[in-house]
Amino acid sequence: MKISSKQRRLAIEISFLLLFVADVLLLKVYFAAIIAFSYFALGFVRYRREAVLNSRHSTCVKEGMTLWDIYSIERKYSLRDDYNSFEKHAAVRPPLERFFYYEKYQRVRELLHRYGRKGGPWLDYGCGFGEDTFYIAQNLSEEVIGLDLDEIKLSIAMEKIGTMEGSVPKPAFVAGDILHPPFGRNLFSTILMTEVLEHLLDPAKGVQNCYDLLQEGGIAVLSVPSLHNIDYSLNPFRLLEKMVSLIFDQILPPYHNLHATREYNWRNPEPEYGIHYNFSRQQLKGMFEDNGFDILWQGSFEIEVAPYLILEYLSGGDLDRIRHTVGRMEKFLQKVPFINAFGQHLLIVVQKRCHNCN
Repeated sequence: MKISSKQRRLAIEISFLLLFVADVLLLKVYFAAIIAFSYFALGFVRYRREAVLNSRHSTCVKEGMTLWDIYSIERKYSLRDDYNSFEKHAAVRPPLERFFYYEKYQRVRELLHRYGRKGGPWLDYGCGFGEDTFYIAQNLSEEVIGLDLDEIKLSIAMEKIGTMEGSVPKPAFVAGDILHPPFGRNLFSTILMTEVLEHLLDPAKGVQNCYDLLQEGGIAVLSVPSLHNIDYSLNPFRLLEKMVSLIFDQILPPYHNLHATREYNWRNPEPEYGIHYNFSRQQLKGMFEDNGFDILWQGSFEIEVAPYLILEYLSGGDLDRIRHTVGRMEKFLQKVPFINAFGQHLLIVVQKRCHNCN
């Protein structure tokens, strides 16, 4: 299996950590310890500097973006033969990311079973290929609508409906802008919104729309990218920064909030971008509370700890072996307080405040 850039970085960080420990505890000459300390300190400074520069250079890109820009880049990906299905979306990812891509759906579905309201229609807000929409129709609510901006994805979902036989519950699909949904107020009992809020030009407006669309006491389940993820790093300065950020998120460097074929880099810009906001726990919680929701549950998923990269390499990229080892570790870490807050994705379950309930 080819060594990834993250695995290579991890190997270097482990080497410097061992060098530091060996010098401090055994050699006690402290020259090697100073070198290791300098490596991590300089790496942290460079990471912070790059974050500031990426944010600064991305500002003009974001300010000039329109709904058409978001629509066109999504449509371009949907038309690619290597990207035009749920399975192909997963297949283009490295083995470890592919495992978590599938597992995230399972995690969200567990929350839907636990918190979703059984009565009334459901909405899959930004449904993509409709993978969750079909699941909801067949397991949770026979009345479910999938809404997405990209009609290419929706046409693929509609083709799947055509293959369904008999009395199997079938969802409905609607093409539309999430910031201007074609539905009346107080219509849905439960809304699912996975990896969607971050792609909106105005995330707060998306939250307001959730409030308007939900019935009183209605439930929304969401997942978004997190600013607290540790990115498989063992740099002590970065780890300390992420720990403090759970209490004081202002310590975090600014984020560029863009995405394209590769990670945004101000030195090497790409011809077109989509919006991709990352959120802190405090930002996400505040956005919902300010718009009339109560927080029922908040957590995270895909805790990017260093052993995952080692297990990915030792498995040779075998997805079944990764599922067996990493899957067990993830389930364990989800139960460990504090550690379970460092996932790459924030998960939140909210309820529309009920003003007329007894």
